[in-house]
Amino acid sequence: MSRVEQLSDGGGTELEPSGFWRGIGDFVLRHKTAFTRTLAVTLFLAAWEGLFLSGSVSPLFFSSPSLIAVGMVKMFVSGEIWPHLAASGQVALIGYLISVGLGIPIGVFMGRSALARDTLEPFIMAQYSAPTAAFLPLLIIWFGIGLWSKVILVVMGGIFVIIINTQAGVANVDRRLIETARAFRASELSILTKVIAPAALPFIITGMRLAIGRVLIMVVVSELFASNAGIGYLIFQAGAMYDTTLIFVGVIILALTGVLLNSLLRSLEQWLAPWMHSENESS
Repeated sequence: MSRVEQLSDGGGTELEPSGFWRGIGDFVLRHKTAFTRTLAVTLFLAAWEGLFLSGSVSPLFFSSPSLIAVGMVKMFVSGEIWPHLAASGQVALIGYLISVGLGIPIGVFMGRSALARDTLEPFIMAQYSAPTAAFLPLLIIWFGIGLWSKVILVVMGGIFVIIINTQAGVANVDRRLIETARAFRASELSILTKVIAPAALPFIITGMRLAIGRVLIMVVVSELFASNAGIGYLIFQAGAMYDTTLIFVGVIILALTGVLLNSLLRSLEQWLAPWMHSENESS
């Protein structure tokens, strides 16, 4: 039977229009979150571009997504952006790793010991509530205009949110689980690694995710006053020259970095604590 005869008999249709649109609908439902976010970002950028092209705002004080994209590509292609990324990345990475390396053990210690919590909590809450950027002049006096004054400021910005969330996670572990483990003669180390750590893991990851934003903020603040390279320095120099496009390039690089790192930590949480996500999906 020929192809035309098959189509005329209805036996060779590849996909009816209704089936095609049904497939599109199923695809959208399966990727609902990604589709919604993509649509929202697209509409936002289109509205932003339209506002700029309408002439309602002055190019001296504003820029457009197309100009920002062109400027970002030029900076990456020319290599101008790489020294700034390296400078900011070094400060952010060292400061973040120190924050995590110190914040998690201190938070666990405070969550497990009432004496440690009562002793350290006033100092931690006082520091957490204070404007961290105000310590930069003092850090410059102590450590000079170099790497470590910026790193310490970044640590001061990121460590306390990790401590607070880790303490909350450890303190909220179901006491019945701990007592059951002790009834089976489990050691304190086994209780810590096999009972407390898995239960507190979502709190710890949340603290690490929140610390990313504070770390990036402190990197920018430190580079405004104590650096000659970095994304914060680039933004400051662009502002002095009224280059709004370059300002947005720096801001978007920081924003995309935060989004990417948060996504990586969410993936890490799904890998280390898959039961948490299965509970959320079932509920």
